Amino acid sequence: MSIDKYRDIIREAEHDSEYWHALPATEFAIEIARLMSEQKVSRAELARRLGTSRANVTKLLRGDARLKLLTMAKVAKALDAVVHVHVADRYVVTRWLDRHSSGASFVRADADTGSAPRATPAENQVAVYG
Repeated sequence: MSIDKYRDIIREAEHDSEYWHALPATEFAIEIARLMSEQKVSRAELARRLGTSRANVTKLLRGDARLKLLTMAKVAKALDAVVHVHVADRYVVTRWLDRHSSGASFVRADADTGSAPRATPAENQVAVYG
């Protein structure tokens, strides 16, 4: 399949609300998996901390769960973390700068908050929050 065909598929998907749900759900799942890896927390252990099943944790990590903010907060808390919500122009690339209480700073992750790459001047904008 040509790259143009993939671009057409993405443009079509952008009109569906499911596409816009999948972006933050996937980003959340990636961040939770990263925290679990850093802390060496297994799916079984996270399930125990949350009082749920390992199957529910697996569903959460697939990024296709219909998450409520309360659920996201509970999962983050189980990993000694918090949820931050940010809404940005869809053509802006957002970089989160985490500052530890010790004063150390580091860029945690890059998240494309918009749609498929496009040649627009706004693409080059970077917002750093910390």
